Amino acid sequence: MPKHFDAASLTPRERWLSLSAVYACIFANGLGMGLSLPLLSLIMERNGVSGTMNGLNAAFGAIAMLAFTPFIPALAARFGTVKFLVACYVVAAFSLLGFRATNDLVFWFALRFTLNCALQGLFLISEVWINQIAPDAMRGRLIAIYASLVSAGFAIGPIIIQFLGTTGWAPFLAGAAMMLLAMTPLLAARRIVPPVAHAGARAMWDFVFSSPSAAAAGLAYGALEMCAANFLTIYTVRLGSTEAAATLMITAWGLGNMLLVPPLGWLSDHTDRRFILILCGVVGIVGAALLPFTSGVGWWALSLVFVWGGFVAAIYALGLSHLGANFKGSQLAAANSAFSILYALGTFVGPGLGGVAMDAWNPHGFALVLGLISAVFVAVVAYRTATFPRPAQPPATP
Repeated sequence: MPKHFDAASLTPRERWLSLSAVYACIFANGLGMGLSLPLLSLIMERNGVSGTMNGLNAAFGAIAMLAFTPFIPALAARFGTVKFLVACYVVAAFSLLGFRATNDLVFWFALRFTLNCALQGLFLISEVWINQIAPDAMRGRLIAIYASLVSAGFAIGPIIIQFLGTTGWAPFLAGAAMMLLAMTPLLAARRIVPPVAHAGARAMWDFVFSSPSAAAAGLAYGALEMCAANFLTIYTVRLGSTEAAATLMITAWGLGNMLLVPPLGWLSDHTDRRFILILCGVVGIVGAALLPFTSGVGWWALSLVFVWGGFVAAIYALGLSHLGANFKGSQLAAANSAFSILYALGTFVGPGLGGVAMDAWNPHGFALVLGLISAVFVAVVAYRTATFPRPAQPPATP
């Protein structure tokens, strides 16, 4: 691996090879989350585990991400980006298999910890990677594709459940095999993977104050995504749908992410990204308000979740693009680390609030929590947009 990486020197073939590897990396992250969250939550629901304990198990994965994220840049720098990512793929795949090997809830907490540590490694390194190789004029679009592939992974997870069910080894084996297969482009691009620079904790947290819109996007999206992924199926089951039908809601969410985020990314390359972030937050509020009127799975419910999920997912993509346009070099790695920590913090807060709210107001507390998170996000970005002038934008290509 080169000690100095210059993205501008990549040939077109090398750039697309590098993009395919980073896209496969984030797809594997989405697959791991998209399969494990509904699969494990449905199994716990069927086994009589309370909503609060179910949410705590998902939140324990967020604790893993929070604890592990500060060490990721240093580990990737010490062992090499490629070796570190290969280890993440392998640990994630075998952790997923471990859930089927035991039904002991204590072990499930431990396995959730190792699974989410590995997935967070894929997540953070791929974030730094895509921002290093994406040209400024196409940053929004390339990162929107990146975010869409997270959603593709999320969508495939429930599809695996649709075909293979929630019992037996089949869904676990399929998920682990697909995650290991996603490692292939990384091995093909191993000589052009950028090294990861890292900075101290102070540099990481300077990001929060210098780019609060991006910081709020990471925090809000983590809370919204993880709460929805963990409880949307349970919410739909409590409205009267079957388990198999309820997983279609996650698929609709993921398809909306795949199809709606790229045009929103294109739009963000031509205007102040904060305006589009506000729009996405407003759609998040409206979607949460309409969710109780769906009465379970149907065309109306799937259409709502398709649009709602697409705009919510764009919060992450646009926040990451906003970050990449304003930080470079070691500052970029520090900002990405802080962004990931805020995302992980959101994934901790979201399921915890969602589980408690569903127990307190069954089942609509879930929708209330999602609406409130979206409202707070809109308030933060709107205030920043009103009080801070639009940053300089690079000229966008058609």
